[in-house]
Amino acid sequence: MKKLNIRIHKIFKFGLILVLIAFFSSCEKWIDPDMNVDPDAPKDVPMGLLVPAIQQQMGFNLMGNESVRPTNIWMQLYDGVSRQSHTHARYQYTAADVNSFWGNIYTKILINANILLEKAVEESSPYNAGIAKIMTAYTLGVTTDLFGDIPYSDALQGTNNVLKAQFDTQEEIYNSILSLLDAGIADLSTNASENLIDIEGDVIYGGDPEAWIAAARAIKARTELQLSKKNGAAAYNNALALVDAFTSNADDMEVPFEAANQNPVFQFMEQRTDIRICQTFLDELNVTADPRIPFYCDLNDDGEYSGSVPGGEDESASWPGSYMAANDAPTVMISFAELRFIEAEAAFQTSDPDRAAEAFKAAVAASVRKVTGAVNQDWLDANINTVTGATITLERIMMQKRHALVGQVQPFADWRRTGIPSLTLSINATKTEVPRRFPYPQDEIIYNPDNVPSIGSIIDPVWWDR
Repeated sequence: MKKLNIRIHKIFKFGLILVLIAFFSSCEKWIDPDMNVDPDAPKDVPMGLLVPAIQQQMGFNLMGNESVRPTNIWMQLYDGVSRQSHTHARYQYTAADVNSFWGNIYTKILINANILLEKAVEESSPYNAGIAKIMTAYTLGVTTDLFGDIPYSDALQGTNNVLKAQFDTQEEIYNSILSLLDAGIADLSTNASENLIDIEGDVIYGGDPEAWIAAARAIKARTELQLSKKNGAAAYNNALALVDAFTSNADDMEVPFEAANQNPVFQFMEQRTDIRICQTFLDELNVTADPRIPFYCDLNDDGEYSGSVPGGEDESASWPGSYMAANDAPTVMISFAELRFIEAEAAFQTSDPDRAAEAFKAAVAASVRKVTGAVNQDWLDANINTVTGATITLERIMMQKRHALVGQVQPFADWRRTGIPSLTLSINATKTEVPRRFPYPQDEIIYNPDNVPSIGSIIDPVWWDR
């Protein structure tokens, strides 16, 4: 009897296995395969929807808010007067502060740009492949300048992205940036007579390949200049070979916003009101009664322009003005004015002061026109156009570049490269020096501890800053 029971048991188990195999093999015949598909997360997104989604994330998350606020506070262009922004003004900036910023860069920009690139290759669309590479290069540049070593070559393995990616060194990242820009230019230079797929949904340049080629060359000029501490004269000469990429303000690379899709600084101020114009910045502008003041600063409750001293918690000071913080103000990625400042710095550093002076004057004029919408010739003639090759200085170039690029991340990089301006510590500073980098995010430290580089503090320099 015992043997019979065992035999019956084995027969039952074998039969059950056959039933289960038949059950699962026939599921597709009676279970709707789309039952568990999330309609808000489609499997296949067309390139014409990926492009604007990536660009809006670049304008909002990469360059519009979480990178701009702390760096502009540290550079004493803004001041953090309350809550989280006040801790940033005192140099308390932690791994938890950058979690969402880091996550958005990878999940909403780099991964989607990689998907765009894959689709462009599959569909033989070199134009879309080109802008995917350029947007990736731009994003890597901003990210590595803030953090140093970052994941890239091991982080974007097709759509199956590595969760515990190794970090590329900053030197490797810079090599990747330059390679991506060159490859993007090559893709966009493909002969248009070959019935190529157009770039659709492009909110930056309306799908114009030539404009994207110019932007790639402009980004490359910035990238080369950023390496000046490492490469010296070669960096300046490489940058000078690219500064003709833009010929006017109309070429500027920027992400537009509107009333229905509002500027990120405007949204932050509407919801939090944590930041004000810094007194350091306002004092610099007041020396020459700069015509950009009404566009950089709002009037305070007393009908005046006033700033908060660094770390001073002065909530009566002026809010950031319409140029950076109107609901429809665009996020500027790189501009004609910046290229002229790059030319001025590089020419000055390679012993061509006459070229430096002319580029300096063109840079300031371009900034004033862009910010105010007017030429302001009298102010330029009194304060800028008197500069000659005999009187131009690096400090003058970098101070005006700082004034032109307020509300962007680049002043933070420029200060680290040149030491201009000389900044005093904020009130009740928690560090002995002004910060020089972002910390790595808490999520990476927890979930990828074997790969996250060890840094001592946010005052430690990144590779190109040493």
